[in-house]
Amino acid sequence: MPEVEQSKEVKVEKVEEVSVEGKDEEPEDEWVDILGSGDLKKKVIKAGIVESRPSKGHAVVVRASGQLEDGTAVDVHDELTFTIGDCEVILGLEMVLPLMDKGEIADVYMGPRFAYGSNGLPPSIPGDANITYCVELLDFFPEQSPDSLSLDQRMEIGNRKRERGNWWFNRGEYAKAIQCYSAAVDFLDDAEVEYGEDVRPEVQTILTERLKALNNMGAAQMRIEAYDVALKSLEAVLRCQPDNVKALFRKGKVLGLQGKVKDSITFLKKALELEPDSRLIHQELAKIREKARLEAESEKSLYRRMLGLKKNASQTEERYPTLKNFPWKSWFISFITIGFALVAYTKGPALYKFFL
Repeated sequence: MPEVEQSKEVKVEKVEEVSVEGKDEEPEDEWVDILGSGDLKKKVIKAGIVESRPSKGHAVVVRASGQLEDGTAVDVHDELTFTIGDCEVILGLEMVLPLMDKGEIADVYMGPRFAYGSNGLPPSIPGDANITYCVELLDFFPEQSPDSLSLDQRMEIGNRKRERGNWWFNRGEYAKAIQCYSAAVDFLDDAEVEYGEDVRPEVQTILTERLKALNNMGAAQMRIEAYDVALKSLEAVLRCQPDNVKALFRKGKVLGLQGKVKDSITFLKKALELEPDSRLIHQELAKIREKARLEAESEKSLYRRMLGLKKNASQTEERYPTLKNFPWKSWFISFITIGFALVAYTKGPALYKFFL
C-alpha cells in the first residue's frame, strides 16, 4: 500500500495588534428604517427568541409606552392584547410587531401617519405628533376560531373589537371601524342557534351585543356611501329587533339617499312612532317629505311638457282662467261712452236751454 503522507506541522506566528491613531469612529446608527421613508423606524434594545415572530391573524400581548419629542409620556399600556390585521391599534404597531421576536424589546419611532395622524389623541397627544414607543412583545398565539371558544370568551373578544370600532368611528376613520365591527360580528354570533323568542339568556346577551355591532357597522357603511351593504347590516338587525329605532332611522335615511322616497318615509314614520320626541327623526322626515314634494312637481312638469300643456302662473289663474283673459279695458271704455250717451239723450233739451 502506498504510504500516506504525514501532514507537516505548520507554525502560526502571532500577529501583533497595531493601534491606529486618530479619531474614534462614530457608532453605527442602530435604527432600521422599515419603509425607507424615515417615518417608521425600529431599534432593538433587547433581543428576543430567534425566529419566533407573530404574523397576521395572531393575537399578541405587548407592553408599550409612548414618548413625545418633548419627553412627555403618552399612550402607556402595561398589557395590551389585540389581533394583528384587525385594525385594533395604530398602524405603526401593526406593522412593526411582525418584525419582532417573542421577548424582544425595541424602540419604535412613528411619524404621524403611523401614529395618531392629524387628529392626535386629545388631550395627551396633539395632531401631527411624532411618537417614539418602547415596545415589548410579551407573547403571541394564533387567534382561536369563534366556534372553539365559550360564550364568555367570545363575548370578551367580540366586545373588545366592537369598542375599538366605536373608537375609530368617532375619529371619522370609517373603513377601519367597519373592519373592527366585522370581526366583532364573527365572534358575537352562534351559528348553531336559530334566533327566536326562546333563545337562552346567555345567548340572548351575546346576540344583543352582536346587533349593536351590526347597527354601528351599518352607520359606518353609510358614511362611506356603501348603501347596499349598509342596508344588509341594518336589515339583519331589524329581523331580530323590528322596533330598533336606530336601525329603522338609518334604514329610512339610506333609502332616502338611494332615491326610494316612499319607502324611506315609511321607515322614518315607524321610527317616529316609537320615539315621537326625537328631533333628529323629525328633521330627516321633513327633509324626505320636501324631497318627495319636489320630485312630484318635477314629474308633473315633465308630463306637461310631454303633452304640450303650459303651466299657468298662479293657482288663481288655474281656478279662474277667464278672469285673466277678460277685456276689462275695452268694456270700461264702452261703459263710459254709453253712460255719456244716455245722459245726453235724457238731459239734452234742458242743457240746450241752459246754454241758450
